[in-house]
Formats: sequence, structure tokens, C-alpha cells
Amino acid sequence: MSEPTIGILGLGAMGSAIATRLRESGYATTVWNRTAAKTEPHVKAGSTAAATVAEAAAQSDILLVVLLDHASVREHLEPVAADLKGKVVVNLTTTTPNEARSTAAWAAEQGLTYLDGAMMAVPEMIGTPASRLLYSGDRDAYDIALPALETLGAADYEGQDAGLASLKDMALLTSMYQMFDGFMQAVAMMRTVGVSAAETAAEVSGWLGAVLPHTEQFAAVIDSGDYSGGQSVDFTRAAVGSLITAAREQGVGADFLEPLMRHLDELSATGRGGADWISVNEQLAIK
Repeated sequence: MSEPTIGILGLGAMGSAIATRLRESGYATTVWNRTAAKTEPHVKAGSTAAATVAEAAAQSDILLVVLLDHASVREHLEPVAADLKGKVVVNLTTTTPNEARSTAAWAAEQGLTYLDGAMMAVPEMIGTPASRLLYSGDRDAYDIALPALETLGAADYEGQDAGLASLKDMALLTSMYQMFDGFMQAVAMMRTVGVSAAETAAEVSGWLGAVLPHTEQFAAVIDSGDYSGGQSVDFTRAAVGSLITAAREQGVGADFLEPLMRHLDELSATGRGGADWISVNEQLAIK
């Protein structure tokens, strides 16, 4: 049985990396981009260019969608729904969980074989051991496309709910940005005494590497729902208060710390100052 032809819609940095990796893996590829000039390097490297999305669909067995956002996905897929029948459509565009569910529902109405995906990678990581891609939705679509998807990175199927891949992607990215927020805060504080960002980066990397395993202990407490032990809210309030004061003494804002302090203040003010400070997690539920 011959390898399927893979179509790639969108040749930004990520789409280009995906097209390149698939070619290197021996797949015949068809590429389309709104700005046609972006297809030229790929054609020279062995891909076939499609003038339209419909043409790309006609020439492909599996269609990977790597566009700007949810709106652009719907803008380009809806007019060619009939051309997508019989194909496997894998959407790798970054979307929210509900946007993923919306597109999956539309695809189901059209009778399409559709899978939603999320990329835990930057373009340079595609095809390397560090690359991880998450998928959710139609299991048959996943099984059919899996050999090609595995060339891009580790493939994890999250479940039938089309929004699960996006949800996990955004949860992990949230933790990343919050971690980087802390790094920015540390850099700002240390620069006030002439310490370079590079020096602080080395210190932060070592420190976070030492403390990150504690997240597993925190997780056990959260899953148990028992916040009766551990480091108390009031103790942590005092500690975070000192961090905020230290930043301000150095002439640095404490914008990244203040939201945590507000949650700790609320817990203390409502009689929960003696509970484990990890109970701040419960404050994040929308009231």
C-alpha cells in the first residue's frame, strides 16, 4: 500500500517546518498558502503547489491545516466542505477548546473525517525527540493519520472530545508563561544591582529544577481536597508580602506577584488562613 499524499494548508514558520519534515520522511506533499510565493521554496524541494484550497484537498489524502487562527480555519474550510469528503482533515491551528469543538461539530455536520490537534513544540523542534503533538476527536481519523503524524513528533491521543488537545495545550502553556513571568520578575530585581539577565537565568534554571518536583506533592494535596496540613496561607501571605516589598524597595513593580497575594488575602479574610496555601487553587474557579 502506497504512502498517502499529505496536503499542508499554511506555510508560516510551523507549516513550513511540517512540510519539510514530511518530505524528508518520504511523503508526497501538496502545499497551499494564501501568499503563493511562499510555496516556491517547497516546490523546489519537491512539493507540489496547489493554487486553491480545493485543489490542495483534491490532491491529498490527509490535509493538515496550519493557519493563523480559528476564524481563518473556518474561512478556508467551509467553502470547500464538499471537496474534503473522503479526506482526513487534521487541524493543527492553535485554537481554544470551544473553538476546536465548534469546528469538529461543523465537520461532523458535513460528514467529514476530522481530528483536532495542538502542538507542544516550536518550528525548530518538529521531527525531533523534543516535539510533542496532542490530538483529540475522531479516533478513526487519528489512527489513519498516525504514521504521518508520528514523523512530526510524539503523538498523544487525548480522547473523543475534540477540545481536549487544545485544553491541555493551553493549560501547559499557561504554566510556562507563569514560570517565565517569575523569571522576568527575578531579572528586573537583580538588574537593579547590576546583575545581568544571563546570570539570573542560570540561577533561576538551577533553582526551578530543584523545586519543580514539588508539583507532584502539591498535586496529591489538591486531588485529595485535604488542605489541613502543609505550609499555611498566613505563612505564605507573609512570604509573598516580603517578595512584593523587596521588589518595590528596588524600584521594581510586583505586578506578577500581586494577583497571588489577592487570593491569599481572600483566603485569610474568610477564615482559611490556617489551611495549606495550595488551597489557592480553589480560588481559581469562576464564581
